Amino acid sequence: MYLFDKIFKKHPKSFGTFLALAGVLVLTPDTMVMRFSNLDRWPLMGWRGVLMGVTLLLIWRLFLFSKTSDNWRSLITWPGIIIIISFSINSISFTLGIQETSVMLVLTAVATMPVFAAILSSIMMSEAQGIGGWLTIITAMIGVAIVVSDGNNAISHPEGSPVLGAAYGVMTAFGLALAFTMVRKYRDLEVVPAAAIGAFISGVIGFALSAEGTIFLAPVWTVFTMGVVILPVSFAFLIIAPRYTTSAVVSLIMLLEMVIGPFWVWFGIGERPSMIMIFGACIVIVVIAFHIIRTQFYSSKFSDNFEQNI
Repeated sequence: MYLFDKIFKKHPKSFGTFLALAGVLVLTPDTMVMRFSNLDRWPLMGWRGVLMGVTLLLIWRLFLFSKTSDNWRSLITWPGIIIIISFSINSISFTLGIQETSVMLVLTAVATMPVFAAILSSIMMSEAQGIGGWLTIITAMIGVAIVVSDGNNAISHPEGSPVLGAAYGVMTAFGLALAFTMVRKYRDLEVVPAAAIGAFISGVIGFALSAEGTIFLAPVWTVFTMGVVILPVSFAFLIIAPRYTTSAVVSLIMLLEMVIGPFWVWFGIGERPSMIMIFGACIVIVVIAFHIIRTQFYSSKFSDNFEQNI
């Protein structure tokens, strides 16, 4: 049993919300620090993946280890392997996306994670979405398309392809949605070490593809901040949070990354999205936030009131 289970039994939902909020707030400066590192994509991926993997394993072993024989055994099941692969792909695609184009564009694409979670929940857990859910999916994708269409007009962004950057962001969103859906369906999985192993694998791939002499060019503080502080701490919180509160709450709070992240980059290095990109991003965050509130919070409240009145 997790250490947190023993300490926060009385107010699990409040604690889960706190974990999700803390995780997102720690994560928001990540893209700014990535820009400050000035590393090429492959050595950047290498440092982020290896350091995150090692640190996340240490956090799990010191604070979250439940001392049961099934801890490691769950990782070699097919759900465990899928989560490892998902986190590895997430780490790769997010790094490539940020290095390809505007931070706002990539984070807008990543913010579609609840959309993919809804689709995967329909397939894997037989959770019907209804017409409102599919309208949300269509509208969110329209918002992403608006951001992508004006991606080249962002100021001080990398001169890559907005379409490719958006594709990397969508790939990240799908991978995260798949991982979180698997966690919901298979409650006994040890997701923290699975995420650590997945991140470590992406780091090994990054170092293997790095050009000679490019690995040690970054300021030490940027590599340390990303790999030892921001990534492992934030993802440890975000991975644990759904055990205490609903995934809808976690998904809603994670939208803060799309709002705050680009402002860190704007403040730090002057990378600024265009007004059309901001408009498209607003469409995505408003429609997804409204859908989560409508389907999870309002419907739950209605159901509770109905049961009390019977």
